[in-house]
Amino acid sequence: MKKLLLLLLFVAQSTVAQQIYWEQVGLKVDPGKAQYVLNLIDSFYSEIDMPDGVSLALDAVWYHPEGYESTHYITFSGSLQGITELRKLRSGDKYDKYNAEIASFCSITTIQSGATLARWNTNKGADPISQLWQFNVSDPGAFLNEFMKMEKAFPQEGYLSIGLISQGASADGENHYVYTTHKDYGTALSWGPKTQKAQSAFLTFQKNTGAYANYLGTVTLNRVKVWN
Repeated sequence: MKKLLLLLLFVAQSTVAQQIYWEQVGLKVDPGKAQYVLNLIDSFYSEIDMPDGVSLALDAVWYHPEGYESTHYITFSGSLQGITELRKLRSGDKYDKYNAEIASFCSITTIQSGATLARWNTNKGADPISQLWQFNVSDPGAFLNEFMKMEKAFPQEGYLSIGLISQGASADGENHYVYTTHKDYGTALSWGPKTQKAQSAFLTFQKNTGAYANYLGTVTLNRVKVWN
């Protein structure tokens, strides 16, 4: 327990300055209407003076499990203060009009929020393709500990983050996520542990977390546009 508390303290001290908060809205866009949705988002948010350090991204879902409803995600991310300021700007008559218009072409499937626990390769965050894994974790400290050990032996080429889902979880109880990016389609398709050391670390992570972490699936996203 003492070692675990020291680890969590170290992570908190080393990542607090770069912690990112986020809100993500899942959309089910009607077939053939994606461009209309993009135009409406662009029209509304291009007129907003975004708070410092806050960005908005629209991503299209490429790969997903059977029965997955969302076709796109709108993600707001940044500092806690910045996200709070942006929330205030997302109001008023113009925002109501924007919501009414966009509802003609899509429906909201999910709304979630959370924050990162740790991040790596922050200069690669603009990579166009990303992959998201979700977990239901009953022992967060042990899960983070095992992930940090795996990352040392199986480092990622793109941006990598591990974090918490604090609001909007489904009945599956997802409360942790791992997110990484890829520079192109080929890199995304060929992702995985390629050395014996990395493979061993990956398998060890799965084995050691299996008793308290339920893997809930993964989706792959393609970046459509970013506003910041």
